Amino acid sequence: MKKLVLFFAIVSFSAVAGITDITTKPVALTALKKNSAQYIDICKAVDDFCKDGTPIWKEKNSNDIFYLTTSHLQLMKMKKEGDVYSKIVSWDFTKETNNEDIPDDELTKSDVYIYPALYPLSKLKTAIALVSKWSTTYSGGGREEEYANFIMINDDGTYQPAFKNIPFSSREMIKACFTEDDYAKQSHCHDESWSILSLKITDDSKDYYSWKFITKSYNWPAFKERSSTQVRINESVAYPFQSQP
Repeated sequence: MKKLVLFFAIVSFSAVAGITDITTKPVALTALKKNSAQYIDICKAVDDFCKDGTPIWKEKNSNDIFYLTTSHLQLMKMKKEGDVYSKIVSWDFTKETNNEDIPDDELTKSDVYIYPALYPLSKLKTAIALVSKWSTTYSGGGREEEYANFIMINDDGTYQPAFKNIPFSSREMIKACFTEDDYAKQSHCHDESWSILSLKITDDSKDYYSWKFITKSYNWPAFKERSSTQVRINESVAYPFQSQP
């Protein structure tokens, strides 16, 4: 199965009841090559933080803002001025994973990571996505689910969850072929399903932007052609810190 990727909705301006709602979108962070001169220079500037191949990200459309993420769920923001790299602020999200709900007794947490994107909450505030991955294996298949906490990051190193336990992505494969004849006759020997979250973030002149959560779910039955895949879309709208979708 293809690796699931989070996609973001990009839409044009629209006018409703005489008011123009402006749609915005997340800012992607692109990884620096670990053998590049820039990566090495940044690591030298933060030698106590950059260890064991720490990812370093560049803010899209910016040549002077960088982010470092560690496996210990720390995030550091840096700025380049001339040839000098300096730390602006850092956040530590380790405590954020202590009280997570278990989505299913069958699943075990297998990873937690900071997704490489910045999500607009308002004209001045931004969030990151702290993603928890839960999984289990079957004979000839398995199931994986990811949930995100979208967390507002402040310039003083503090943070505040804006949305919690949002379904981020999922996938499942269940074996359907069991004999040699099954495998000889069928090219698609699994029941497969997966889901992907998209976001539509809109400035509708309130304190915080409205977020529309769009989950597109796919179901591809065993022994069927890929074209028979069934698609279902679920949408909900919520505002940061007010209600959950």
